[in-house]
Amino acid sequence: MPNHHPLPQRSRPSALCITLVASLIALACAPDRPGLVERPVVIPEAVLIRHVDVLDVAAGRITHDRDVLLRGERIAAIGLGGELASPVPAVEIDGRGATLLPGLIDSHGHVSLDSRPAWELGLPDVDANLRAYLYAGVTSVLDPGDASPEAITRRDEIARGERLGPTIYTAGRITTTPGGHPIALLEASLPWWLRWYVVPRAADPIASPAEARALVEARADSGVDFLKLVVDSIPASAPRMDVATLDAAVTAAHQRQLRAIAHIGDVRDALDTGRAGIDAWVHVVYKERIPDDLIDALAGFGIPMVPTLVVWHSYADLRPGPRASTKLEREMVPAEVLASFDQPPQDSALISEFGPYLERLQQNRGSWADNVQRLHAAGVTMFAGSDTQPGVFPGAGLHREIGLLHAAGLTRADAIRAATLSPARFLANSDDPDFGEVAIGKRADLLLVEGNPLESLDALAEIRAVILRGVPLERTALAPSSDRP
Repeated sequence: MPNHHPLPQRSRPSALCITLVASLIALACAPDRPGLVERPVVIPEAVLIRHVDVLDVAAGRITHDRDVLLRGERIAAIGLGGELASPVPAVEIDGRGATLLPGLIDSHGHVSLDSRPAWELGLPDVDANLRAYLYAGVTSVLDPGDASPEAITRRDEIARGERLGPTIYTAGRITTTPGGHPIALLEASLPWWLRWYVVPRAADPIASPAEARALVEARADSGVDFLKLVVDSIPASAPRMDVATLDAAVTAAHQRQLRAIAHIGDVRDALDTGRAGIDAWVHVVYKERIPDDLIDALAGFGIPMVPTLVVWHSYADLRPGPRASTKLEREMVPAEVLASFDQPPQDSALISEFGPYLERLQQNRGSWADNVQRLHAAGVTMFAGSDTQPGVFPGAGLHREIGLLHAAGLTRADAIRAATLSPARFLANSDDPDFGEVAIGKRADLLLVEGNPLESLDALAEIRAVILRGVPLERTALAPSSDRP
């Protein structure tokens, strides 16, 4: 269930209620969690990484034994191992046995949502989420749905270095049709004492081309980076944005130099948004297998896709029993939070009201990877995105997604490129972005990992260093990764 929590019981405030209210009015009151990452007390003037292998993500190959010099926020020089002179003062990092690659990019992250189970009451801790992304080597995030009133100011604080976090590109509040997702879910689930406040602030509904044009003007003036449009019907009975309004919103956005991305669910959604000129598809077609004779038609639009396979698997795997956690999750997430997913309450609305939906996800599991494989083979560019939410943890979720993209048919190099250079080009709206590659003059958002990720993607989680704008961050795990199987 992308971009929302499962439908809660009416008898008590839902995790969705808590999340939205906290995002809108109580972020400052969120509980404090351990830091995971911090800036060093003394910021180095220069950093020299010695004798490191460098991953050329554009070519998909390793260049062995290099020195990489960072000055300020940029990569200043790259030379043969041992040949670059060390500036004074400079921090030196031994890169032997490690690979240097660009910092990862999550093309569907949510910085103001909580990743604990939907059946538990919890407040999102935005700064903890931001640090979690960095701990996992995620140095840039596209957030396609942030209802928080501080979404833009938070983005700008990070850009100015006043707040620690990955570079944020935000769409702010999502745009939907009256009664569409997420409004339908909120209307059905929220008690009256929350409904009146939350629903008008959760999304911007548009009912006509005129309303679409007016909203786009307001959103462009607000300073968002993207316009997010929901076309998918959630639940199935919810209304769907009509084509005329969709077309008007995309056209108006482009007139204001604002790119539009679309949440889709089925083939009709993909075709309608493709014809409207949408700039990216958020989610693979997940409700059905794409007919073979439509693959080339969809690829012909030239639209990139953020499949978010990890979120579908997260919900399809929701059943009693131990939940397999990853190395990074064990390092980053409190053990009690990981354990809380093991026994979903069978009397919860998640099970009782969304049981058929979860069963349908389980039945359609094979179609997600199949759709990705065939679209990718037809030339659709894939971006790695996690859709951070309950069970999909900031940073760690992107590592799961990279693995799922590889399992869906992308080579390891393709899967890494989907989390680095490809989305960097999209976010910068340039074939030559200033980040997303290890190259002279590029922004020094970098990830140093043990081993060779072209041989095993597991190497991406064996992190030796995360470098943010030229500064090696201090990383501290919550617990050794071996504490939980």
